[in-house]
Amino acid sequence: MIPIDVKTLFLFSAAANIFIIALFVTYIKLYKVKNPIISIFILSRILGIFFLIMLSTRDSIPSPINIFLNTTINLFIVFYEVYCISFIEKKFNLKHFKQCLFIPVVFSVILIYFSTSSTNIRIIATSLSVALIYAYASYILLINRRKTKIQHLTGFIFTLAAVFLSFRALGAYLETKISMFSTNYILVLPLIFFLILNLIIPLLLIFILKEKDNQKLNELIKSKDNFFSIIAHDLKGPLGGLQQIGELLWLNDISDEKREKLTKSLYQNSKNTFNLLDNLLKWANTNAGLIIYKPNKLNLYKIIHNNINLFNSQVKLKNISLTCNFKQDLFVYADYDMIDTIIRNLISNAIKFTKTNGKIEIILEEINPNLNICRISIADSGVGINKETLHKIFEINTFISTFGTDNEKGTGLGLKLCKEFLTINKGKININSNLQEGTKVSISLPLENN
Repeated sequence: MIPIDVKTLFLFSAAANIFIIALFVTYIKLYKVKNPIISIFILSRILGIFFLIMLSTRDSIPSPINIFLNTTINLFIVFYEVYCISFIEKKFNLKHFKQCLFIPVVFSVILIYFSTSSTNIRIIATSLSVALIYAYASYILLINRRKTKIQHLTGFIFTLAAVFLSFRALGAYLETKISMFSTNYILVLPLIFFLILNLIIPLLLIFILKEKDNQKLNELIKSKDNFFSIIAHDLKGPLGGLQQIGELLWLNDISDEKREKLTKSLYQNSKNTFNLLDNLLKWANTNAGLIIYKPNKLNLYKIIHNNINLFNSQVKLKNISLTCNFKQDLFVYADYDMIDTIIRNLISNAIKFTKTNGKIEIILEEINPNLNICRISIADSGVGINKETLHKIFEINTFISTFGTDNEKGTGLGLKLCKEFLTINKGKININSNLQEGTKVSISLPLENN
């Protein structure tokens, strides 16, 4: 049998980790990346260097403290790396990270029990623990269809790693007397595979980051195409209508009654065109990341009251009753501009699709300090929304052309913007509607910063 110097392999792998850290630091500096996931990955590599040096320099029969440190560091290295690969597409959430951190902590506590056991028992316990972490990561990567192709490929590699580590545990189980650096191939080959995987994972992570960047770029291109499509289609009509009304008012000798009707149409067209353009610009800025989230403690009642006053003239033109069923101050924790835009859009939609002499009511549904939410609804007696449209109304690539009771044009963009802004502000939106029976839009917002 060819002797294999495992200690030299450990030192070589430690040197490779130094190169990998330098590569990722250069990547961060060069592309000005601010992703906590990459920082976690670099931390795993720093721990990996210490782990590999400790393995290559310790005695053949180490003390229980050294054993515990090595096994714990190994578990956390594996955890950090599989977490980075499995959840790279998610916005980093410390709460989620802490929940997942529970896995290596539990295994570390279990392995304390085996720190004074024989070498083969320790190999079995450690190998199976790491194999289970890889198996868990491969399950996440393979079961989720929304993962990228490279993530699915990584899932298969992690499955292979789990199998190899299980063979290492089996090899330790079959041997009655083994040393930590045995030349038995059933023990050494899985270890070599693990060290090779140590070099492959950084490449996989870089490819996944690249693939994610390409996905974001494609989404931005689609958003841009939708943006220009709406401008070409939905702004052309209203602007043409404004021009025609202007010409009629300017060039023709018309009666006072007809002039009044044209003036009303001019007002409605200009108002709707402004709202559409305002939503288009905000939606484009949101997708481009140009809108900055600045949450503060806000008085939601005052925002609602200001918007009711803003729509006073439109409400009078259609003789609609627009009321708010609560008068007290209602404080929420959110971004003022975003919440103002949400309330304005929801009231505007309600007016647009409510017939003359109709009714719109803003209702305080719930204040729940325990759940840290308040919920309000804007209910109208309007034309309602059919079920098919209701299911598609929040789809980002679907723009539904609908007409209000006075032929006001709508694309559903305002509701998409509302959902995006509410998501940013940790809120939710829900719509219940039936044709010719009206629509009820409910939104929830946090009361305090959590």
